[in-house]
Amino acid sequence: MAISIRIPGLVSLVMVKKPAEILAVNAAAGVDRPLSGRGGRVNRSIAGKLAPFRAPTGETWPAFCSRLDPLRIAHHNEVAAQLSDIAGKLQRLSGEIGELAAHVRGNATARPVGMVVQQAVGKLFFEDYRASPQSHQAAETLSAWLKAGPLKTLILRRSGKMQAAVDAVLAHARGNTACAHGTGIALHNIVESVELMRKLARSGQLRQLSPDQAAAQTLRAPERAVREAREDVRAGNVCARERAIILLGVESARKRSSDPGIAFFAGQWNECPAHAFVPALLAEIWKTARA
Repeated sequence: MAISIRIPGLVSLVMVKKPAEILAVNAAAGVDRPLSGRGGRVNRSIAGKLAPFRAPTGETWPAFCSRLDPLRIAHHNEVAAQLSDIAGKLQRLSGEIGELAAHVRGNATARPVGMVVQQAVGKLFFEDYRASPQSHQAAETLSAWLKAGPLKTLILRRSGKMQAAVDAVLAHARGNTACAHGTGIALHNIVESVELMRKLARSGQLRQLSPDQAAAQTLRAPERAVREAREDVRAGNVCARERAIILLGVESARKRSSDPGIAFFAGQWNECPAHAFVPALLAEIWKTARA
């Protein structure tokens, strides 16, 4: 059952966790990604969190674009086509996969796991992409920004660290906003999966679990996705007033669902173009760790 919170002038919010309800709400024509900031003080604050994710040209990062945005659709189709060659992309990442497999086995690595994952994601877009301590720290700052409470948000904004992090990630991505999203935000779920693999290996599961089983057990989705009702919306049992912010508990839904595709909104308008590649990458890391 969805939870609605509405205090006029303060907040208009709907929280959804059930898989079927999440998919229904996400598919509703009156629900979209851009946040107007209307609906109350809390709504303005949440909208402000996503506002910095723009290129200097004004282009919004694809994951925050409207469903009908033609540039978002073009980016999505381009990345999906690139990632359809799963075997070729895994071969390109063989060095990074080897580093991550060593970490899973419990060996020390020369650089942080997050930096290795960031480089792997970046190389999906540019074969010569190289992560650095600076690009890795920038991605950590973006993660901290999205999770931060009001005080830390204020500090990151006033200090200029947040904007500097956006600029650094985008510069490393050569202005490609899809690459910036992958190397600045999406990589953190893969990092979590790799760390969970390491724990599984430590518990003696390295030889017991197949690569596909390990990938299924460690796959993680974004904790939540944010939407706004552009009009009064009813989707199944969920109702949302116009301008209400809708928080979709994607990771919670993944845990409840027998379909791992919900982690990537597979088959939806906002399907992650890496929906098949990420499980394959995790399986390859586990397979290499077992070798």
